[in-house]
Amino acid sequence: MVLAPFPDGGPSSLAVVPEQTPQFLLSPTVDIPPPCPNSEPPENPLRRLLVPEEEWEFEVTAFYRGRQVFQQTVFCPRGLRLVASEAGDGTLPGQPIILPDPGVWLTDRGVLGYVRRVLSCLGGGLALCRAGQRLWARRLGHCHTYWALGEELLPDSSHGPSGEVPKDEEGDVFDLRPFVSDLIAFLEGSRHSPRYALWFCMGEPWPQDQPWTKKLVMVKVVPTCLRALLDMARSEGASSLENTVDLHISNSYPLSLTSEQYKAYLQDLVEDMDF
Repeated sequence: MVLAPFPDGGPSSLAVVPEQTPQFLLSPTVDIPPPCPNSEPPENPLRRLLVPEEEWEFEVTAFYRGRQVFQQTVFCPRGLRLVASEAGDGTLPGQPIILPDPGVWLTDRGVLGYVRRVLSCLGGGLALCRAGQRLWARRLGHCHTYWALGEELLPDSSHGPSGEVPKDEEGDVFDLRPFVSDLIAFLEGSRHSPRYALWFCMGEPWPQDQPWTKKLVMVKVVPTCLRALLDMARSEGASSLENTVDLHISNSYPLSLTSEQYKAYLQDLVEDMDF
């Protein structure tokens, strides 16, 4: 406020003059920000499975005449390659996974000799790499190899192999799209559980209608992200309950999802994939 003298000019005559209050103009379009609703849907965390830069984790298990002799879980930026020794061409695709010396595990000299012969024919090895939603295999040596999708505990020996791994060219062995479609059907009540374990029979015909444990060299490769997706589907008891899944890819983190969220993300993922 401002102090001003009375008109008579007396020294003690002071009056209070009200000061004019300044007015602040508020623009409804500039000064007050309008509400910003989040119109974009949340990012689907399962889409990371399709990102080329994301590394899938693989669990590799080897069997000599039905006996487990090796198991290793690895992240493979350029895929993996099953070999019999460390020496090899560094320009070949995939991270080398060295199968163990059968002499450490086998006592039957006849079987030992046959297994060593199979391993010696691997040459550059058996390559398994990922390209987007697909996995492909390629034979880089002389050892004929047959493959099939099966259960984790055993391959499907009641049917023939899904195919033979081609030599020196890429052949598809897995497609994520039918797996996710089967997973959605499984969530909706189908009794058919999608398969994701890749079995390879090396150096011999596929064990059709005979025990697979009689084969000299069998190798199982499991993309652990697919195991996690199926485990998540199996654990869904009610849509109101959250379950946690770890995708087992590089830089992954646990996801807590309800059954409905999980199913919606899977359906969205199918729409993003090629036929």
